[in-house]
Amino acid sequence: MITQKEPGESLMERMRAQGVRITPQRALIAELLENARDHLDADSVYRLARRTDRGIHRATVYRTLATLKRLRLIDELDLMHVEGERHFYEVRPSTLHIHLVCLSCGSVQEPEGRFWESMKGKVFRETGFKPEIVRLEMGGRCSKCRTGKKKATKVRGN
Repeated sequence: MITQKEPGESLMERMRAQGVRITPQRALIAELLENARDHLDADSVYRLARRTDRGIHRATVYRTLATLKRLRLIDELDLMHVEGERHFYEVRPSTLHIHLVCLSCGSVQEPEGRFWESMKGKVFRETGFKPEIVRLEMGGRCSKCRTGKKKATKVRGN
């Protein structure tokens, strides 16, 4: 589950605040990223965008993703390279964002909770560094793969 929607500001509002000119294509790409149920790579964004706008060009998608990444409005993720060199995009959260990536089956979990928030406090107490944004990827084995309830599949990059 992807939890990138932040209360208050949509990606489009954040784009406008950064001075990005909102074209119909950029609006479509922002909407796709904001409403994604899975992590999307650039080709997936392009394929989904073509369902709505047959005239959108691949280069427009790549340039828009690069612009949004440069402005720190979206993040580019490799998710522990479980799918080789494929990179994924999601709207940048304002604070804490954790990805737990199963190295056996490639599933991605995004837990929330007090544990992760308390981790920020511990970092501050022990180092004097005050985390404002946390983006963390951890690789391991999901509960289904560890207990044998899911047939582990060899994922590229292992």
